[in-house]
Amino acid sequence: MIDFSGYTAKSIERDMLSQVRQTIDTREGSMVQTAVGPAAWYLEGVYMLLAKMQDNAYAETAVGESLDLIVRERGLTRKLATPAVRKGTFNVPIPSGSQFKTINGPDSVIFVSGKLLSKTDEDYVYAMTCGTVGVIGNSYVGNLLPVTAIPGLTSALLGDIITAGTEDETNEALRVRYFETFNVPAFGGNIQAYRNEILAIEGVGAVQVYPAWQGGGTVLCSVLGDDYRPALPAIVQTVQNVICPPEDGGEGPSPNGYGMAPIGAAVTITTATPLILDIACDIEFLGGVQDGEETYRAEIEQRIQEYLDAVTRSWGNPLKSHKVEYVVTVYVSRIIYAILDIADIANVTNITINGEMKDLYLTETALLQQIPELGTVVINGG
Repeated sequence: MIDFSGYTAKSIERDMLSQVRQTIDTREGSMVQTAVGPAAWYLEGVYMLLAKMQDNAYAETAVGESLDLIVRERGLTRKLATPAVRKGTFNVPIPSGSQFKTINGPDSVIFVSGKLLSKTDEDYVYAMTCGTVGVIGNSYVGNLLPVTAIPGLTSALLGDIITAGTEDETNEALRVRYFETFNVPAFGGNIQAYRNEILAIEGVGAVQVYPAWQGGGTVLCSVLGDDYRPALPAIVQTVQNVICPPEDGGEGPSPNGYGMAPIGAAVTITTATPLILDIACDIEFLGGVQDGEETYRAEIEQRIQEYLDAVTRSWGNPLKSHKVEYVVTVYVSRIIYAILDIADIANVTNITINGEMKDLYLTETALLQQIPELGTVVINGG
């Protein structure tokens, strides 16, 4: 790798002027300095382009389209943003393609009606697709304002998420998937083959693979959504259909090789179970801080949540060995470290997680896969 950082306009100009005979005036404002100055400035831009080209030539530093081209050599593509699909409940039947607007000011988006999911004498439930891709369609719950005129409509409510909207896969997430393909060759339904195929599916953020979980020929794959939370039922079903769908008219996964799974492998797709973590701690604030428990409560909870988010991002990483094992641990020391990073907090003691003053080891087995979820945070000031 060539270091281009030293090729600034000033250093280039200095090098150029050093080649001029000493009998010629090269001071600032001289004819020679005035002539080479713009050239040095232009050459700095050239070196900046060279540095960018060099970075984009390697997967470790490439971004954007350059990274897309590199990962394509391993059969990977960036997962693109998808729209949220939600349940909409109405008091009358509505035509397919009807438009409704959320009522949340500048964040409002349009939802378009799709197929009828269920109906009663009073309610009609439709699949509603957000007109804007991304997570913006996931958060709003409540009344909808009809854009399309529908006779007799007096009630329009946006409810549960069927499929969460996702953003474009980030450069770092794509980079991780790329380098993972070099860890173990993907072949014939080995663990790495399952990981590569499942992580490439839209809406999937992590996966744990448990071979022979119910004897030979059975595989269990537990997935998380793109937000590293338990996957929605629609995502679980999508992965099931891609990897190992059931026979026509059947219920369980078929071992006859209709999906990615090889013939003879019956693959079950599931998702993690949240484990609520109630955390209590004693916090000593610096002198002069009044009512620190309430003043800093939101920031303390945010720092703890950020640590738990880091834990969930490693949820699908297996131990580097020939034993299928996943270890997910919430460390007391890391919670202390996260809180101490806040200004005006002098010390943190007596941390308990679910009433225990010790690290919490989550259960990660074929029978139960847990994911941490922050519950209540009790702060005792000092």
